[in-house]
Amino acid sequence: MTDGGGTGGSGAANRELTISGGGSTQVATDVVFVQVATLRLVQGEAEGWQEQLGQVRSIGTGPVHGWQPDDLAACVFAAFAAITTIAQDSRELADRLVEAAEEYGRLEANLDLTLRRTGSWLGHALGALRPLAALAALALAAPLAYLAVGSLISNAILGRGVSVVPPVLADWLRENRGLLTDPATVALVRVLVASADDAALGGMGVPYPVAAALGDDGAGLFGAPSSAFGLLIAARAAGMLRETPVRVHRVGGSAVPRPAPGLLSMPRRDRAATPAPASVPAPASTSALPSAPVLSPRSAPEPAAAGGSPAAAGAGTALAAPNPPTGFADLAERIPTADDGGQVRIERYGDAEHPSWLVYIGGTVEWSPAGSTEPWDMTSNVTAVADQEAGSYQAVLQALQLAGVQPGDPVLPVAHSQGGLIAAELAARGDVNAVGMVTFGAPAGQVALPAEVPAIAVEHSDDIVPALGGTPAEDDRRLYVRRQLFVDTAVPVAEPLPAHQLAGYRETAGLVDASAEPRLVAFREQLGAIVGTTPGEQSVWRA
Repeated sequence: MTDGGGTGGSGAANRELTISGGGSTQVATDVVFVQVATLRLVQGEAEGWQEQLGQVRSIGTGPVHGWQPDDLAACVFAAFAAITTIAQDSRELADRLVEAAEEYGRLEANLDLTLRRTGSWLGHALGALRPLAALAALALAAPLAYLAVGSLISNAILGRGVSVVPPVLADWLRENRGLLTDPATVALVRVLVASADDAALGGMGVPYPVAAALGDDGAGLFGAPSSAFGLLIAARAAGMLRETPVRVHRVGGSAVPRPAPGLLSMPRRDRAATPAPASVPAPASTSALPSAPVLSPRSAPEPAAAGGSPAAAGAGTALAAPNPPTGFADLAERIPTADDGGQVRIERYGDAEHPSWLVYIGGTVEWSPAGSTEPWDMTSNVTAVADQEAGSYQAVLQALQLAGVQPGDPVLPVAHSQGGLIAAELAARGDVNAVGMVTFGAPAGQVALPAEVPAIAVEHSDDIVPALGGTPAEDDRRLYVRRQLFVDTAVPVAEPLPAHQLAGYRETAGLVDASAEPRLVAFREQLGAIVGTTPGEQSVWRA
């Protein structure tokens, strides 16, 4: 969830991307999927030639009085035999690769299911061990509740702020930082996250079969949101994780927004009917941005300058007009960090009547559970996973409205860490017309997205933060692109969670761009259809 400008970069030679999801049961490296696509292309071409040569043969070439090497019939027959062999071989090779990918996917799915059920049973059993029930529930719910554990670990390792981690444990964590980037640790944390609800139900005396039927692998009535909500209530009773009002102002941009009078109360005429770009699937429901800011106790509008609109109250630093992003590396590079002075960057492409928007959302800046003036904090982390409207979520909505986004405008959220959770909620709640989504290291696995929204989730398998989002639902259609950042190399000690830093994800984004995997290529083409080829406008916002 960290902002993660960081030092980043693995220094490792691992460039292998593993791809799964996207509505498919197959799991394999991007190289395998490229090989399958290439073999299918060869198969199709060969079968086309096979059909044409078959037509030539059916015409006939006349009687052959004496065989000659260059006889037309012999040449046609030889070509037909050769092209048939090519078609068969390419089809068989492609089928075997697909079968191997599907078998890999089945093994991984069975392993995940076994780990979840084992963790569920152990969590329930531990929760039922009175008087350890409360301790067990807290121990399992803490990592679930969005980096409450991350806050403690970060403060303990870096020796900053107030930490409730005992000094002995803090020293041990500093000496064994590599454990936090071990893929086995990441898998264990994911199991613990999925078991939090079982521990709580076990502590309440609910029989295990009933608890399992109500949990993540059953009806889904209990899980990450319910556990985080319980922690949120307990924390607020103790004076922590409390929301406060949010105000948003513009800190920079390439042009001062020119909102029409009454922008926040009068949707632009006919805009709601504006369709998404032809090559990008549009959501079945075009739930639009509300016509006025969605105000909660934590969101008050920024005061307007005299005689002006809220958006015009301080244009901020002048920025260059952005060129349209061409791939994942461009998208990752434009995600704001604390060093940028803002948390949200918004780009507009297209003309005034048919705009499309990209919103880039950064990660957690403040880790203290006691509250701060920073909306990208622990309060928003826990509030968001509890399926409540966090301060950072409200801030993004306000920034979009002040930037000029109208109901029905196509919007593509791009985000890192906590920002990825916000992006997923924007798409899931329908507060914007999301036509796609790209996240890096986002703990948003349990946020159910509309099936019509194409989504790419880039994760490092040694990054513990995405595991804190729990196990994705069975009907999750996100395309997951994973890479182990640190392989056969020392883990940097400058950051507590080096595999989560945005710099590392920017490096991985470059590898994603270099991949010829068909679904990644298709998404880049969809991105091109959204932004076009003409430079746009941008604005940076701070809450």
